[in-house]
Amino acid sequence: MNMSHTSFTAAGPDEFRMGMRRLAAAVNVISTESDGELYGMLATAVCSVSAEPPTLLVCVNKSASACGPIAESKRFCVNVLSEKQQDLANQFLNVESTRRLDLCNWTRLATGAPAIEGSLVSFDCEVDQVIMSGTHAIFIGRVVVASLPEAASPLLYFDGAYSGMSAVA
Repeated sequence: MNMSHTSFTAAGPDEFRMGMRRLAAAVNVISTESDGELYGMLATAVCSVSAEPPTLLVCVNKSASACGPIAESKRFCVNVLSEKQQDLANQFLNVESTRRLDLCNWTRLATGAPAIEGSLVSFDCEVDQVIMSGTHAIFIGRVVVASLPEAASPLLYFDGAYSGMSAVA
């Protein structure tokens, strides 16, 4: 057996962030409505939990302006962005949270949370559970509706930049 030598670094916050940049992830917009205000935020920390019942989780920084409204409204929509929506993702970075959904067309699904038109898929969810962990709130959501428009390639985030499946292939 041939063992290679690898340098190890203590896993502090900076090392953890750098390591997580190497984990390619889909780019999602988490959207909700609370007290008549619409909120949207970019997120890559989205994961399936169970197919029966359909459940997923999203991790939201407690300081994010959408965190409180998701907890209060008990609903959110995970909009998985397509490669064609990279400009929308870039625009989300420079606009106030309550104005972000003005940048796109959206509709309402079963829970009333905004679903972005043109997304690869929109998962309309009701909050089942909230877990606080470190700097984040983990929202576990039961998927009420999965809107699956025409198939497209996903927008990915890797090593601090956007790319698509065409760049990976």
